[in-house]
Amino acid sequence: MLHVIVNGETREFTPGQSVASLLHALNIAPDRVAVELNKAIVRKRDWEASLVAPDSRIEIVEFVGGG
Repeated sequence: MLHVIVNGETREFTPGQSVASLLHALNIAPDRVAVELNKAIVRKRDWEASLVAPDSRIEIVEFVGGG
């Protein structure tokens, strides 16, 4: 199992996950989020190629509109 800390919570995933597949596994729509992997922002165009290593720290921020 792949242990990853997502927004401060330890989660388990199957090994070999990319940022994009991890978002899919978490049921997070990719259109309004920003992702930080081990304190580095991952550009949306790099999500498929960015593999998540064991014990990685991921922060996912969802954009919310309003006024």
